[in-house]
Amino acid sequence: MEQVVTSMSNGLQEKARDDHRIWRIGTYSMGLTLIGIGVAFSASLWQTTSAYQLLLWLAPVVFIMLGIELIVVHSERFLKKYKLQYNWVAVWFVGCIGAGALMLAALMSSGLLGEVNEAFHVKERHAFIEESVQLPEQHIEKIVIKGSLSYELEQQAGLQDITLLGTVRYEAEKPVPLTEQKLLRTSQVGEVLYVFIQPLEYESNRFANSGIRSQLVLNVPEHIVVVEA
Repeated sequence: MEQVVTSMSNGLQEKARDDHRIWRIGTYSMGLTLIGIGVAFSASLWQTTSAYQLLLWLAPVVFIMLGIELIVVHSERFLKKYKLQYNWVAVWFVGCIGAGALMLAALMSSGLLGEVNEAFHVKERHAFIEESVQLPEQHIEKIVIKGSLSYELEQQAGLQDITLLGTVRYEAEKPVPLTEQKLLRTSQVGEVLYVFIQPLEYESNRFANSGIRSQLVLNVPEHIVVVEA
């Protein structure tokens, strides 16, 4: 009876030792990946580098660690000590991290990720427009107006210049410096004065671009014939 108990206890000990010698492939790689993700997000809080860029650096390191682990565990010396089992959850997790990093790199190289990030900072802005152009000294028979923005035409007596007044609403991350661009342009050909109302130039975002909405008034002299093209 004692021999049977002894043999059973020895068998249980050997089984326990065998269980302890099982090496689950992918477990350590998954652990190191989680540590790297935590470090990347923590570093992004106090560094100027974004977490996305740090994760791009982490992805190839994860594949290198998993490859080294596979090479080591399949060596002859290692197989004598450990029984190998694949931790499919860990391998799947590491594969998802790598695939996600490749997709993230593709988005960053195409510029789409930057536009998505900017879309969260876009807000509606207003620009007050006040521009005027003095009439040329040569005789003008007709004024031809071509507008890229919507406007209302007002003809007034006694004016010696053309004035554009009003507001323009647009959506952008930063306000447009109006000192660097003019919306009102003129060009004279013979006795015809061409007036162009140009669009507002700003950095738009394809994910948050609702277009330009203008409320402009164009004042022109009453004694000149006006044609809207």
